[in-house]
Amino acid sequence: MRHAFEIGGIETEVWLARDGDTYRLHGDAGEARVALAKRGSDAVLDIDGLTEKALVVLDGETIHVHVAGGNYMLRHLDPARRFADGDAGSGADVARAPMPGTVVRIDVTAGQKVATGDALVVIESMKLETTIRAWHDGVVADIHVSAGQSFDRDAVLVTLAAEAA
Repeated sequence: MRHAFEIGGIETEVWLARDGDTYRLHGDAGEARVALAKRGSDAVLDIDGLTEKALVVLDGETIHVHVAGGNYMLRHLDPARRFADGDAGSGADVARAPMPGTVVRIDVTAGQKVATGDALVVIESMKLETTIRAWHDGVVADIHVSAGQSFDRDAVLVTLAAEAA
């Protein structure tokens, strides 16, 4: 599954694949096996066999990681916002699929008004459901998929238009 994060003001993508108790992580910096485990009262982060005591704190969409004397702040980027493409000419933009998968259900109809954060489409990829949400207030201009339909990465799912003044 592909995820996007902002780290130090820079956006980066990572691909995660579960492998037993660990994850294979692939990103711009290369590939690593990562595991986070609890040993006694400590959390331990293992990256390719290098084990360090860690503190991981989730604060909404932000992940704070304190490990090996360093502090890192990762902000998880909403897939719908990250993969939305604007079309300045029409005032509409589209949500693209962040990964290949199947449409589980569609929660809106064309012409429906939506508010930021409203569920538009629920997709499934690698047995994990992801809800694509409205990234701004507007009107659903078009729905490009149907329930049960398979799609590729970057497929257009929904077109969202600004609400007429």
